[in-house]
Amino acid sequence: MLREWFIKFFTYSFDNGGGPTSYSDGLGEGSFGWRHLLWIALIVLFAVGGYLYFKKHPKLERKVVLFAVVAMFLIRFTHQTVRALLGVENPWTQAFPFHMCTVLTFLLPLTIVFDWKAIKTPVFVLSIMGGLITAILGDYFGDGFLTFFAYEGMAAHSLLILVPIYEIAAGRYKLDLGDSWKVIAGILVLMGWAMLANLVFYPGTGANYMYLMENELPFGNERNYFLFYILIFLGFFAGIYAGPIARMIKKTASRSKRAAR
Repeated sequence: MLREWFIKFFTYSFDNGGGPTSYSDGLGEGSFGWRHLLWIALIVLFAVGGYLYFKKHPKLERKVVLFAVVAMFLIRFTHQTVRALLGVENPWTQAFPFHMCTVLTFLLPLTIVFDWKAIKTPVFVLSIMGGLITAILGDYFGDGFLTFFAYEGMAAHSLLILVPIYEIAAGRYKLDLGDSWKVIAGILVLMGWAMLANLVFYPGTGANYMYLMENELPFGNERNYFLFYILIFLGFFAGIYAGPIARMIKKTASRSKRAAR
């Protein structure tokens, strides 16, 4: 019994007549079932509770975040390597990160560990965006039995949201509206990297990194679906920068009042 559970939880199967796949039973409730809503609730709880706690204990925040991002990097690197070796990715080079969140699960730990100040803004903000979008969509709950890979994916996307919030709480990073252009530059770079894979590295394979070739958004199979990408990006951008935008409006209003006197 335990051996069967271990195999389903941790391994890939070659019994389907095709390439190796992780266990799937198709018996899950899908998005917005109780497990999905519980995951969202836990993210909110850890975000708010962690922010308040690490605001008072910034030294501990550094230790916790370092442990979390190093563990995420090593687990992700090991998993992608195993996928390449087993042939889950075909060709094996598709084990390299091309999706936005996959790229960020490697880039965020490196940015934290090496304190890459120049790219903190795009990495932190896009990590929050990518993590939030994935948490809202809840793609992990199509199966009744959740494998290690599903839990690892949920943990990684949760950390994409939580780590930047904790860094802000500890005073190691501050959202600055003046640097927000770097977020736009960052998303364009990631989209360019994804399209390079879609059109140049893996043409004709059905590659759809960052869902730029096809997606489930309205008009997802037509050219004008890109408009929805822009609207979604602007919505999350405005939400994340709501504080700095409000402070800027307040300062502008105060200056206007002083000038009118």
